[in-house]
Amino acid sequence: MIRFDNIGKQNGHQIIFIEAQASLLKGEKIGLVGPNGSGKTTLFRLATAQELPDEGQVVAERGINIGYFSQDVGEMEGHSAVSEVMNGVGPVSEVAAELKELEAAMADPDRMDEMDEIITRYGEVQARFEELDGYALESRAREVLAGLSFTQEMMDGDVGNLSGGEKARLVMAKMLYDPPNFLVLDEPTNHLDMATKEMLIAALSQYEGAMLFVSHDRHFLAALSNRVLELTPDGVHQYGGGYTEYVERTGHEAPGVG
Repeated sequence: MIRFDNIGKQNGHQIIFIEAQASLLKGEKIGLVGPNGSGKTTLFRLATAQELPDEGQVVAERGINIGYFSQDVGEMEGHSAVSEVMNGVGPVSEVAAELKELEAAMADPDRMDEMDEIITRYGEVQARFEELDGYALESRAREVLAGLSFTQEMMDGDVGNLSGGEKARLVMAKMLYDPPNFLVLDEPTNHLDMATKEMLIAALSQYEGAMLFVSHDRHFLAALSNRVLELTPDGVHQYGGGYTEYVERTGHEAPGVG
């Protein structure tokens, strides 16, 4: 899906890659390991076209759709977790948002003089929502959120009230709901408790696209990776098999993994 052809990359006076080669294929779940400063973030940015190599080329398969999960989830507020998960799957998310607004309006005693118009509009919007299969899509969104330990109250409440860890889980829920065919994850288990981490592992185990990820969590690496890319001062080394096989072949844990 993505191929690195003899790439060279330099950051200031620091040479990060020299004639590096690697390929990321569909179905591969690749753990990216290496010491701090070895180029893991740079490789992520090259894979997602946020940066270009100084030499060589990064070749992406036609039709590739990249999803990038970062521990930096940013600020979220003003809408529900369910609508946030559904956002991006077409007009259904906008229709769902209007439905919620109309439901709130119908419950507002200060708008009784508008009720006939509100009810009429609600019927029109509800019909459109059904036409777009919105109830099935909303049910799926709630299923994904429940799998990541969201309560009904959290699903329907303002996402601005969620903790940092809950926001991180919400970003992951969006990816699991409408998965891209190439997934890049930067420390996805940060802020997750053990139960949620196991749910995430179970969900990602079923993911059929290519996945490139960095994690300092040995259990996560061992459970998911089926190939390892190790970044070292003398180049990029590829190891078939998962993280457990990598440790057996190299005789050591990757730097920072525990």
